[in-house]
Amino acid sequence: MHIDWDIDNTVEAPCPACADTAPKPVRLQVRSAIPPCPELPLALCNHCGTSFFPTLKEPEYETAHATKEALAFYLEQGAGIDVMAEPLAAIDSSKVQRYLEIGCGFGFSLDFARSVFGWSVQGIDPGFAANFGREMLDLPIASTYLRTPADAGPEPFDLVLCSEVVEHVFEPLGFLEILRGVLAPGGTLLLTTPNAGAIAPDTPAGILVPLLSPGYHVTLYSRAGFEALLRRAGFTAVQVTEHGPTLRAAVSMTEGTADLSRRLDRDRYIDYLRERARTIAPDTPLGLGLRYRRLKELTHAGRFAEAEEAARQVVEACRARFGFDLDKPDELLAWTDWPADLAAFHVRAPFSLCGILYCLGMLAWLHHGNRDLARTCFQAAAMAGEHARAVLQKIGADDGETDDLTWRARVYVVQILASIDAVAAVDALEALELKPSPVMKERIPSHFLKSIAIHIRYKIFTNLVNSGNYPVADKLSWRMEQEIPLLSLAQTATVSFLLGILSLNYRRSAKAAVDWFSKAHEASKELLCTDPQQAGMLMWPALYSQALALVQLGCNREAESVLRILFIPSTVPRVPEDLLEQAETLARNHRLVVKEEK
Repeated sequence: MHIDWDIDNTVEAPCPACADTAPKPVRLQVRSAIPPCPELPLALCNHCGTSFFPTLKEPEYETAHATKEALAFYLEQGAGIDVMAEPLAAIDSSKVQRYLEIGCGFGFSLDFARSVFGWSVQGIDPGFAANFGREMLDLPIASTYLRTPADAGPEPFDLVLCSEVVEHVFEPLGFLEILRGVLAPGGTLLLTTPNAGAIAPDTPAGILVPLLSPGYHVTLYSRAGFEALLRRAGFTAVQVTEHGPTLRAAVSMTEGTADLSRRLDRDRYIDYLRERARTIAPDTPLGLGLRYRRLKELTHAGRFAEAEEAARQVVEACRARFGFDLDKPDELLAWTDWPADLAAFHVRAPFSLCGILYCLGMLAWLHHGNRDLARTCFQAAAMAGEHARAVLQKIGADDGETDDLTWRARVYVVQILASIDAVAAVDALEALELKPSPVMKERIPSHFLKSIAIHIRYKIFTNLVNSGNYPVADKLSWRMEQEIPLLSLAQTATVSFLLGILSLNYRRSAKAAVDWFSKAHEASKELLCTDPQQAGMLMWPALYSQALALVQLGCNREAESVLRILFIPSTVPRVPEDLLEQAETLARNHRLVVKEEK
């Protein structure tokens, strides 16, 4: 999806959030995903930071993404059930009896609330997915729009959730006033909506495209703009928090009804997935989606024995439904005829294939120690993820989790290679950083470069120097020197020591070695307070090596001063005996005075 960020234009339109009427600069322009796909300018309110599409025409949500393939994507991968359920954790469940969800979609949050909390639930959604959720999960979902409080029924509700809905609403103030009218006294309204603060050219496409959803989203609120709108709607108790690309809000007429800092109980969520999956055939989109999400949760939690059992269910379901064997991921790598559209992908593979392979790779690597199988799983995951995103973007959609896992899988391929063949890992890491991805032609996101890629380069450099492969290590050394400010204290000590070894043994620069060993010693001393065991590993070797380099420079007096520290009886941590013997040999061979004469 092409986004034009270089737009020099303004529009005359009031801000939907704060009602500011000043001219609005156009932030970007993007083509609508709805035929005839007109170009849509995104205006920015300079007063509150909210962005909106002033020329957008209201779509027919009853038929939006109304295909079995789009529903399969939602069930297998797209629905973040945990994300949808997490706002409910903000409420004391014992205070809720009647729960209403507006725009409930398939109904996962309703089902979670009914199953886990025992609430009486009601959903309102005229969309395509809601019809299937009503039948498949046996949920009370009304296929209508909420135009008056009476549309929700005669009884008020203790809790109302409106998740990822208000960004679609063309008259948000009136809509929120209706929601206020369905709340019981002391009741709470919870809302989530995309965060306008995440709109930026460097935001990964997997996050930016769903956030913009051109043709479907009309207003993207800033935190300040959303709070202003909620107060304009008459709510007196308003909380709005940012969670990456999402805003969460809890509003009521009474203070203290919600705590947005509370998090979802992941164990209860895992239990919900297990129990719900028992009622659904595993070779269906819903059944496979529930089982994959449980596999993902258990894998990320490090509960590998349980994850193995969950993985077996997913592998067998894929074999039964699609005819391929995930126990042989190398066969997937050999695919040359990946589906080119959403319908064909739905027939060939689950939309969660990237995530499934990623979890299988983590199990092979961290649970079984099978690095070769893990590498193959990660390579297949990256390929599957790119092809899935390619077909999604053809319908104006994308998936942030698939985007993230695709890049993580690529990074882990290089990280595993660093443990097997550090020389080959140097070229692989360079390709990862510099070459675009094979299908989407995207560059690695900056946050991976700033964290994970640095960690891998550190590991490769360490392996190369420790194995004596100085020529290849020297090619990486300038990057390691640049990245020292980004490393932890322990990593700084290690890299400084290794740069000292490289300077002394390969570059034949004893002067540079002295400086690096000194830096390693000082970093180790700083580490004493927090990690004395780690500090002791390099603190004294760095000091001895510094003295050795000084001797090579002919600076014997300075070398004596350094070595004397090793022989102070009260030094903490204690100097290893073998290192003391080496220091005594060095002093004897070069006639250095390192001990006080009695």
